[in-house]
Amino acid sequence: MNDITPDTRDWADVLDGGCPDCGFTGQEDPTTVPATLTEAAATWQTVLTRDDAATRRTPGRWSDLEYAAHMRDVLDEFRRRTELMLTETDPTLENFDGDAVAIASDYAHENPAEVAPALSAAAESYAGRLSQVSGDEWDRRGFRADGRAFTVATLTLYGLHEVRHHLGDVGA
Repeated sequence: MNDITPDTRDWADVLDGGCPDCGFTGQEDPTTVPATLTEAAATWQTVLTRDDAATRRTPGRWSDLEYAAHMRDVLDEFRRRTELMLTETDPTLENFDGDAVAIASDYAHENPAEVAPALSAAAESYAGRLSQVSGDEWDRRGFRADGRAFTVATLTLYGLHEVRHHLGDVGA
């Protein structure tokens, strides 16, 4: 059963115009993101202990569990993309369809007790990789399949927006 309407917005536009919903401006310092990832992972642990974490409390919106599983996978994807951009010259970044992944992975039926440590591990791994980025590495580029260019810095900020926005989605 999937009564969620797929999100077709290109959320990368927040890099240019910010996001009034979560307060992201697009001007944040990417070097602070590792600490934010660690803090966010701790918050997700609390979210996943809610009695109703697996319940869709609002029609057409994911449950807290589904958002947490999405964050786990998004953090892994951003780490992979960052690694690719740091090791290859101008790589193409594969498309990541979060809605398709949610359905294929059956986020709605995952176990919060398994998602919680996996999300923490994904945040720790991504934060660890970002902590090693320095100097000109922040300017290394990658291209989405549609041609949109990212630097490691802008990709990191895009990931930061994901973290902030989805914590807001679950009221954390």
